Amino acid sequence: MTDYIVGCDNIVGGESDLIERVCKVFEEKGHTAQRLSVGPNFVQSSGLQSSSSGKVAVFIVGGSDIGTYVDFRDGLKNGYYHWKYAWFAFASWTATSWITGEDLKNKPLVRAHDDNFSSGSSIAPYIGKSADYFFQENKQYVNYVYGQTPEELAKKILAGGGDDSPDEGSSASTIKEAIKEVMSAWDGEVECYVRDMQMYIHKIKLPEQDCDLLLSEGLNIESKSISVKDYCPNNTNKLVVHWDNGDDIIIQDNNRIERFGEKVKEVDAIKRVLSNESEKQDGDSDEKSIEKGYEEVPAETYEEALEYARLEWNRCKREDCHEIELSTKGGSEWQQGKWVRTYIPSFDIDGYYYISRVSENIESSSDWKASLTLVDYPPSFGEPKEEETEEEETETTTTESEVTLDATS
Repeated sequence: MTDYIVGCDNIVGGESDLIERVCKVFEEKGHTAQRLSVGPNFVQSSGLQSSSSGKVAVFIVGGSDIGTYVDFRDGLKNGYYHWKYAWFAFASWTATSWITGEDLKNKPLVRAHDDNFSSGSSIAPYIGKSADYFFQENKQYVNYVYGQTPEELAKKILAGGGDDSPDEGSSASTIKEAIKEVMSAWDGEVECYVRDMQMYIHKIKLPEQDCDLLLSEGLNIESKSISVKDYCPNNTNKLVVHWDNGDDIIIQDNNRIERFGEKVKEVDAIKRVLSNESEKQDGDSDEKSIEKGYEEVPAETYEEALEYARLEWNRCKREDCHEIELSTKGGSEWQQGKWVRTYIPSFDIDGYYYISRVSENIESSSDWKASLTLVDYPPSFGEPKEEETEEEETETTTTESEVTLDATS
């Protein structure tokens, strides 16, 4: 995923809505988006802050200015702008000249009437050339898109600047499906996120071992910013795990059971072992598992059964609908993929939560806010596409003896 910084020049009014609509598209695709105030200086000043390192700047504009293009390029090239990359997003619906697709590709650039900041020598190589020519020459630092709606601008940026969004057969889509295929073997055990334009895939760490962040009501949570989405009434709140060599293992959430009644899920404990296809006979194991290099067999020890029970419980937590949204003072520590100890006594919340989304807003250098979305467990990366197959129904046998565990985070 990518961290975007989105700003907008003064165009025709309603620019804050343009920023919001672009950010919404980014966030719906799983990226983060930091909203800036309206005006050109907010975009440039954000680039001067070290906190913008690794992020991608998006500047929505309604006019053409070669001096600004060169400033962005030189700022990235020479390191005084800390962004990873920058996009000019031309709001083509707001004017009839300079910023339409045809004009950007064909109309010769001139020095803007209000350009009193760039040197003649820096812009001279591009005077008389098109905007498209400039961006093609400097696309390692800065690029452009144009469109008839803010949503179109955002989608083109996500597509890498092309006129059309990538289709199902694009390389980006193929790569994503390949990642899903790899991760599906460890569903619930691994997480995937992007920081500073790099993708990380690794085993999910226990929050107690990987948490150095704290959010506390009355300390660093903005007053009246807290919004809590309640648990789904029908989500599993009692998990019964059977295994052949011992008592059932039960994990349950007593608070939710008291509120909604028991929503029970029963499963057989399994473990994964490396497959040896040459030694298998037809019908001995799941063919899809063998193709992935492993097969699923019954758990044999209490430790194996307990490990599977905790994994299955965490998978259930991903589907419980519970979310917390709040605002705090902005900072580089708030990143997608981190655990945070969260204490909100007014909502009876005290536990570890996973940061699934970060949206930052800078009104001024002294007013930097971060809006966070917290969930109970890292979300799934998604299921890979595969042909539908008929599932065989199996009956599970319930024993009377049980081992009950408290469902703690």
